[in-house]
Amino acid sequence: MTIEEAKQVRIVDFLALLGHRAQYVKSEQYWYLSPLRAERTPSFKVNDRLNEWYDFAEATGGDLVELGKHLCGTGSVSEALAYIERHANGASLPRIRQPTAPVRPVEAEMKELVVVPLRHHALLSYLHSRMIDADIGRMFCKEVHYELRQRRYFALAFSNISGGYEVRNPYYKGCINSKDISLIPQSRGEVQSRVCLFEGFMDFLSYMTLKQTGDDTICIDVPCDCLVMNSVGNLKKTLAHLQSYAHIHCYLDNDLAGQKTVETIAGLYGERVSNEAGRYADYKDLNDYLRGKKL
Repeated sequence: MTIEEAKQVRIVDFLALLGHRAQYVKSEQYWYLSPLRAERTPSFKVNDRLNEWYDFAEATGGDLVELGKHLCGTGSVSEALAYIERHANGASLPRIRQPTAPVRPVEAEMKELVVVPLRHHALLSYLHSRMIDADIGRMFCKEVHYELRQRRYFALAFSNISGGYEVRNPYYKGCINSKDISLIPQSRGEVQSRVCLFEGFMDFLSYMTLKQTGDDTICIDVPCDCLVMNSVGNLKKTLAHLQSYAHIHCYLDNDLAGQKTVETIAGLYGERVSNEAGRYADYKDLNDYLRGKKL
């Protein structure tokens, strides 16, 4: 079996062959009790659309070849391929339909990118629709203009530590250049003892808007740095930065992914971690709390 042949095997079907059944399925996300260890709550997720897995407790993931390496306890690709072939031998596993050519991300087709200070009325109106304060938006966001398929577009741009931008408007959500976390210090050149952790930048902007209004139900009245993950897939990068802090305040989503992410962080940093999601328990995330949009 070659690497490409292994990658075409559906991970969900391979796990079923090994006796692992999803505990929870939502929007092509299959949640399992981890096949890598004994556990009582699912922390192992398979994205069936991408045919990729992620283990929140281990903060690692990848394709079926990487899973095979973990399952048979080896760093050898050839051993992993042999393991996959041995267990799939004789089983009629459906293959993932591969496109004839790799699908290019839409960002690869963007041309003439220009990043400027946030001032476009349509983007400020979009922030207003999310109840984000305009001055907060201008302070932490820029706007990016680009050409895509011979048409001009613009969007909010939120920078990360690798020089990339999380990009969003009412019709598009993506990332330009490198995907990474964003770190917003309370004071330049000084690391605080506390950090507030957010999954996406809209939640961070919502927190800053709530803080400006004096909402002590949600906000912490002590100096804190802020870290935005920009995706739970950035958990491994996040963990490395969190080690600098004595207190970690997690403002993640009230869903399974948010819960498992907090559990993973707490498993590493113990009592230093506070799960603040209970402050907005009736809402999916901080922006829904700000807008009064309950679950």
